Amino acid sequence: MTIVGMLRIKNEARWIERCISSILPVCDRVLVMDDHSTDGTPDLCAAIPRVHVFPSPFEGLNETRDKNWLLEQVGKPDWIIAIDGDEMLMPGCESKLVDAMKHPYYTALSFRIFYLWDRESQVRMDGVYGQFRRESAFRPDGIARFGSTSAGGNFHCGNVPFQLRHKRNVTDEVKLLHFGYMHREDRIRKHAWYNDRDPNNWGEDCYQHIVIGDLLPATHRGRHGGPLELKPLEALCRVGTAA
Repeated sequence: MTIVGMLRIKNEARWIERCISSILPVCDRVLVMDDHSTDGTPDLCAAIPRVHVFPSPFEGLNETRDKNWLLEQVGKPDWIIAIDGDEMLMPGCESKLVDAMKHPYYTALSFRIFYLWDRESQVRMDGVYGQFRRESAFRPDGIARFGSTSAGGNFHCGNVPFQLRHKRNVTDEVKLLHFGYMHREDRIRKHAWYNDRDPNNWGEDCYQHIVIGDLLPATHRGRHGGPLELKPLEALCRVGTAA
């Protein structure tokens, strides 16, 4: 069984080595599309064995276009793992992931995502954050492609081509740790960045959920989150609610 990692990234130098190293044990190779990083991310990637870096041939922001281009470079392995550059596969999940991929019925796999908040030992649990899962691995068929969205920059096109999502899917016990919202300054910056490039997205509640407890009171209740609820990561894994 051939497994390839596929990442579209920009300025992820803080996390990218942990991200790639977490999936390399189950991947034959990892392909990275770098979207004009300025923090040395592509050099860090290129220094890791079995990682191939492609500079973006495009200008401008278009998530769907970029992922379809990268999908063409990957070809057609048995499986593709598509996570973000600020995520890592949680230790101990490797064998569960490979076992699920061996099942002939599955065309895509959902991963549970823990959003680390303020520190690596703490997870946000209110609203969508508490039970968030995302399809992050799929069996390519040579036809399925990422679709356009109504959001600015074609945001939220997913990590799996839309034809394969919710189709022969399994909510697996595979877990990801998400670092991108861990620091307050990053949350505030990303809130402004999203609203600048995707203004008035009421489906996302104008991204207010990102800054509950930062720019909004911790008691704020929005469409996708709040009041802010944080729990220790270790406790969640110990009691089994992470499954």
